[in-house]
Amino acid sequence: MIGKQYNQRKRKMKKLYCHCGGGKGKSLERHTLSEGLSAKACPECQAVVLLLEDYQEWRERHFSDSFAAVEPAAVPGQEKPSKAHVCPQCGCFMQRYRTGDAASFWLDYCPACHLFWLDAGEWALLEQSGLALYLDTLLTERWQHSIQSRKTLSWRDELLQKRFGEETLNEIRRIQSWLRPHPKKRDILAFLGENL
Repeated sequence: MIGKQYNQRKRKMKKLYCHCGGGKGKSLERHTLSEGLSAKACPECQAVVLLLEDYQEWRERHFSDSFAAVEPAAVPGQEKPSKAHVCPQCGCFMQRYRTGDAASFWLDYCPACHLFWLDAGEWALLEQSGLALYLDTLLTERWQHSIQSRKTLSWRDELLQKRFGEETLNEIRRIQSWLRPHPKKRDILAFLGENL
């Protein structure tokens, strides 16, 4: 059944265009991202459009279940200003997903058409960072939440460092690590609260 739905979607795929230069747009041409992985690419801006099913089929064929789970980390490259892409298939704005911490780029995906949009060089960055096998993982709530949590902790650390200074903050953390497992932690905190 899934194969039938997949083939129907493949047949329904209309001719795709990239509007990088404005106007009518450039027709996307067949492109090989990696051995056995076909996509469509813009001859002008080098952007790539990849169908999720093609990607998953390629991964299963070449890597089966031999890859391990990954955690969000820094992906090399400069974080770009937020710029939403329009899906070349349905014309709706694509959803944006963070690929990792710090200077990571955004992955654009259309959940209705199951299409990824990769700007020039982004596939190479995904391969370089070991994330090329995990595109569908990047779309998960768990992945996105983990990145947001780490980002929030990073901002908090920056604020605390500005407020207390590095030396004082290190001492606070040393006391925290000693106090956290202490069996009389509450009594100690109450004593300090009354006597400082």
